[in-house]
Amino acid sequence: MSRHPRIAQNVKLFINDHTSIAEVYFYFKMTIHDQEKTFALVSEFSPPHPGLLEDSFQMVFACSYHADTSLRLVEAHTIQSVVAMVPHQFPGIDRTLFYLIEQPGLDVLTIGGIEEDIPDKD
Repeated sequence: MSRHPRIAQNVKLFINDHTSIAEVYFYFKMTIHDQEKTFALVSEFSPPHPGLLEDSFQMVFACSYHADTSLRLVEAHTIQSVVAMVPHQFPGIDRTLFYLIEQPGLDVLTIGGIEEDIPDKD
C-alpha cells in the first residue's frame, strides 16, 4: 500500500534563499546552548518537474514525493505557509506528481461570503 502525503501537513519552506515544499512529520522543541528552538522533521518533495514548469509558463509547480528517503530537520521559523499538494497524473508522464496549491480553501471562503485581506509582499 502506498502512502500519500496528507494535504494539511504540507508546507512551503524558505531556507538559504531557496524555496521548497515538504510534508511535516512532527514538531519538537530542543534547547541548544541555553536557547530553546522549535524544529520540524520534514520530507521534502523533489524540485518542480522542469518540463511542466516551462510548458506552463512557470504556473504548474508539480513535484515527486519521496517519503522517508528525503527526510530533513528544519527550524520551524523557515516554514512560510501551509500549502496543498494534490496528486495528479499528467499526460505524457508515467508517474503521479503532486502539484502545488497555495492558500487552500481561500476560494471556498470567498464563495461563502467571507473575504480575507491578503497583504502585499512588497
